[in-house]
Amino acid sequence: MNQPTSPFRVFGIRHHGPGSSRRLKSVLKDWHPDCVLIEGPADGQPATAELVKMGMEPPVALVLYNEKNIEQAAYLPFAAFSPEYLAIRWAIQHEISYELIDLPATNFLVPAEEKEQLSLFASEQAPTLEELTIRRLRKDPLSLLAETAGYTDSERWWDAAVERSGGADDAAVFSAILEAVKGLRDAYPTAADTETLRREAFMRVRLRAAIKAGHERIAVIVGAWHAPALADLLDYKVTADKALLKGLPKTKVKAAWVPWSYPRLARNSGYGAGVVAPAWYEWLYRNPESATEHWMVAAAQLLRKEGFAASPALAADAVNLARSLAGMRNQAFAGTDELDDALLSTLAAGHRERLNLIRERLTIGLKVGKVPPGNFTVPLLADLQKELKSTRLTKHWEAAGEHYLKATKTKPRGGIDLRQDNDLRKSHLLHRLDLLGIPWGKMQPINANAISSFQEIWLLEWQPEFSLLITERSSYGNTLPLAAGKYSLQKASDSHRVDVVAELILASLRADLPEIVPALVRKLRDLATKSADTATLLATLPTLVSTTRYGDSRKTDTTALLLLVEELIPRIAAGIPAAATNIDYEQARILLEQIARADYAIGQLAGSELTSIWQGGLGRLVEQNGTAPSVAGLALRLLYDQQILDEQATSQHFHYALSPTNGPLNVAEWIGGFLHGSAQLLLHFPPLWKLVSQWVAGLAWEEFELALPLLRRTLTDFKPEEKRSLFKLVGQAGPEKKSDEPLPTTALTEEKAAPAAEELLAALRGWMG
Repeated sequence: MNQPTSPFRVFGIRHHGPGSSRRLKSVLKDWHPDCVLIEGPADGQPATAELVKMGMEPPVALVLYNEKNIEQAAYLPFAAFSPEYLAIRWAIQHEISYELIDLPATNFLVPAEEKEQLSLFASEQAPTLEELTIRRLRKDPLSLLAETAGYTDSERWWDAAVERSGGADDAAVFSAILEAVKGLRDAYPTAADTETLRREAFMRVRLRAAIKAGHERIAVIVGAWHAPALADLLDYKVTADKALLKGLPKTKVKAAWVPWSYPRLARNSGYGAGVVAPAWYEWLYRNPESATEHWMVAAAQLLRKEGFAASPALAADAVNLARSLAGMRNQAFAGTDELDDALLSTLAAGHRERLNLIRERLTIGLKVGKVPPGNFTVPLLADLQKELKSTRLTKHWEAAGEHYLKATKTKPRGGIDLRQDNDLRKSHLLHRLDLLGIPWGKMQPINANAISSFQEIWLLEWQPEFSLLITERSSYGNTLPLAAGKYSLQKASDSHRVDVVAELILASLRADLPEIVPALVRKLRDLATKSADTATLLATLPTLVSTTRYGDSRKTDTTALLLLVEELIPRIAAGIPAAATNIDYEQARILLEQIARADYAIGQLAGSELTSIWQGGLGRLVEQNGTAPSVAGLALRLLYDQQILDEQATSQHFHYALSPTNGPLNVAEWIGGFLHGSAQLLLHFPPLWKLVSQWVAGLAWEEFELALPLLRRTLTDFKPEEKRSLFKLVGQAGPEKKSDEPLPTTALTEEKAAPAAEELLAALRGWMG
């Protein structure tokens, strides 16, 4: 254990613990060691000097990744209140030797097949109580100590016992932690698994090396669970430690710094544990005595900004209540439990949603760190930062929350103009990131089918994962265009879906990557040739047509793509009749939408022959028996709109479709398909309106109620002015007063048809709000 004459002292800390950091800072100042050893992968050591570099603002994370498989990575987060961050900065600023002493990433970032497959217990029998306890300790090493002290989880116990306790001598607190954990490990010697034993063996090897190098005051800073394994150095044989480390697999590892965020730090992921309240911990670390007052003032300001009443007097009451609760619970400072209880009774006025807002903004926080360009930045990230600067997007990258690009008070959704060079470059950058699977910006709709518009609206929302993804994607290229292109080609090569490759082609043109389009078109042609799925080809057609038009506007040669479209239309036209039979209502709705979009797309193409072939397919949908009612209705409407069928032929089909023998649900579906997206034809073609009126008059009331939800769904797609006109038309058919008599369950007579129409009007108004 820690002895006055020993050349080293071990300090067991909690990762990201503000109390641990405060006490450690005091101990380092008083003892002033000549060497600092810190838990952390040893091969991350060279990169840690970046922590004192100008522009480095925590929270940040050191990423150690497998050079051959970049998705294998370890992340070491650092916050301003992390003991490891404090120790490294202290050592650098005082020009003291320091070292990361944990097992190198080169030994654990290896392919899965090279790792030992260890099971906790080989026996298939039910585990004993001791085995269950050991499992528990491996998952949460300090849980038994917490339970003994009356706490349900170790985080709350540690927070109360160490982070927020006051008055005790700092060195004595670390000694007490060491004694408590040693007793636990002595009681359960098998609680440490093989990975932990190897890590601790490596730490002891480095500690012995530091002693051998002549250091006389070595501060060893590790997680509390590991502290006894280093404090009792003489109890472990050098040969045994070397044997544990012999023959470990190795791989080449690289390092990079990436920004981190408080929301991500609050998750239990990465190297070391997460914390539940990063933003509050920063307040507590920087000024524990006045943290509660300042934090409550910030909470009141936040609530007022959101439009809630939050007076200074209520904030003062909240402070007093939080302190009283802390005192009742024998705590030197208020913690998150006390803050929540005090807030809910005062500033939040009993409203949980207000408390949740404060938790999100001030307890967890939205803070995002910053990493300046340097030696430990992957080339792709450096290129991105250069592009962000040249396109004037730097301030948006790593900004918390959602916001529209170039938003103003008069234009809250913003918008960029692709006719302006810098705006066009912004668009290219955002589309390239999207191709890389980094959806920083989501392009918002302007109006229907506005593919070639010179305006784009982007909603930006940065996530810490984006910087990590940039690191992962760097294996595809050192520049954004090169990486986006190669990644897209790889994605297309791995895909067996026509729609996925079609979307990649359009996205590549938007990203100004025309050089990869020919290879993508070849892949698409190969998939389309082999595909017998008419529905998928139909769904892909609008994207392909849009891409040919988009390519024309950007002067990109899309001849091969246009030829493919010309090949697909006859196949689709021949296949849709079969695709429209033997399907349920929801499948029919999907097919209906696909046909409507495909019809619009084909209308944009020059060439009457293709249009005629497509219209032939629509005609077969109308004529054949078994076509889903909504699809048949839409096909008839499209043929009428395109003047293939005149009013007389349309009325005949309409009359047949509304036959009582078809049943009320099928008729309602058919009407929904026919009126898809617009009520204009029904409003301005009296014969059709008369047929609908007659159909309603012939319904029994039960049948009318059965069909009403489908009719309501049809109405939701209508424009407001169309709905008003329809309501007016229905109202004109009824009497001046609505009948108070309940409608009979028999078929409606001509005299009762008008009240039924009035009832329809009332029901529709009720459905539409």
